[in-house]
Amino acid sequence: NSLHKVDAKHRDELSNAKAEIDQLRIAAERNPERVYIRASCPKGDANSTSDMDDGATARPTDSAIRNYWLLSQRIAESKQMILGLQDYIRTECLW
Repeated sequence: NSLHKVDAKHRDELSNAKAEIDQLRIAAERNPERVYIRASCPKGDANSTSDMDDGATARPTDSAIRNYWLLSQRIAESKQMILGLQDYIRTECLW
């Protein structure tokens, strides 16, 4: 059945996307110095005597990191749902 093939194809692609996201997440956790994120740093205390080495390290919050990976997975899921629905419409509805 063609519908089963379309479903299996998109399930496989979603599984591959989730595996890739998991690999990227693990690599980012193991080597955070290799992950580049554009960030703004809070300005140091105005009473500071030096502008060097007294600023906070630019790092996203833990919840921002978790949300990034969660949103990445949801985007992959949404993409496969949309592609699956488009394939379904093309193969089953538009004759």
